[in-house]
Amino acid sequence: MSEIVSINRRTALKLLGAGGAVLAAPYIIRPRPAWADNGVLNITTYDKFLPQEFIDKFQKDTGIEVRIRLTDDQGKQYNLLTAEGANPSTDIVTVAGHRYSQFISSKLLQPLDTGKIANWKNLNTAYQDAPWARVDGNLWGLPILAGYEGLARNVDYVKEAPSWEIMFDPQFKGQTSYIVSDFMTIVMQYLGHDGDFVSYAGKADVAQKATNEARDFLIKNKDMVRKYYDAGSEVQQMFINEDIYLAHSWSGPAAKLIIDGHPIQLSVPKEGTFGFCYTLNVVNNAPNAENAYKLLDAILANPEVGAAMTRQSGYSSTMNGVGDLLNEREKLASTLPQEEVDRIIFFSSVNRDMKNEMIDRATAEVKAA
Repeated sequence: MSEIVSINRRTALKLLGAGGAVLAAPYIIRPRPAWADNGVLNITTYDKFLPQEFIDKFQKDTGIEVRIRLTDDQGKQYNLLTAEGANPSTDIVTVAGHRYSQFISSKLLQPLDTGKIANWKNLNTAYQDAPWARVDGNLWGLPILAGYEGLARNVDYVKEAPSWEIMFDPQFKGQTSYIVSDFMTIVMQYLGHDGDFVSYAGKADVAQKATNEARDFLIKNKDMVRKYYDAGSEVQQMFINEDIYLAHSWSGPAAKLIIDGHPIQLSVPKEGTFGFCYTLNVVNNAPNAENAYKLLDAILANPEVGAAMTRQSGYSSTMNGVGDLLNEREKLASTLPQEEVDRIIFFSSVNRDMKNEMIDRATAEVKAA
């Protein structure tokens, strides 16, 4: 795996969900009607998401010229599509699931016709018809890569961790760490509440009570924590120094430790966790929509494509069979048992303003206590 992205809640929502800045343009894309050409496909995506070997083979097999425009920010991508209106300069864009409502309400995407994707069955069942992926009765994109929050542990000292409760076990006092804002929502789930706030839309009083309970729980157990951290490099160093044995961690930083040979394992406890997912979406009025579907189908045709995506990006593949193509270290770093995959709740775009406001305030109160 060539790159692991270190993520916390804010950077995750900015990286995944914020937008689509143009970083580089291997091919120049100009909004001209001549694009409606059977031999062209224009894609806006992130660096290292689509393996060059796959693109080369697809072009050779189909005769379709693939033009890639790189992006690193979804907000700018949204702005570009909005400005282009009915004459988009791209056929496929890469959207994070929790940003769906913004793109869909602005009519920038077209519903996904899975009937045109013969290999849809090769997508992991956790993603085929996930609640976050279905809006207004339709699916809107092909999930390709996912990241999640997990329970990381040093297996030399912590053999099993079936529940988030272990983060509050007195035997590990002073040997745990977490990002307060992210772990706050995990604790809400642990306490039986809705950490993604979807069910709290229009119920601010209920949401505030649940948030306060999680806040008070973290304050009560503050002596369990060695250090609150913000950057993935911080939790990596604490594990390397054996300052901590347990931590809430995004999959990226933990995967890097595992790949480097440290005795770390990442899991999803029984109470569940949260994650994000990148999807490839066909643009509304895409001039080469049929070619777009050919590419989506080709991605799912061979798990080797998913394995290459995982190695390059550092995120987990959504495709069946990828785990069989990874070495043992790569499997530990980027795959989960199916029952743990099924425990991941992917961030929703519903009620995000309320969530951010309440979690940010509670986070400050925990740190100040």
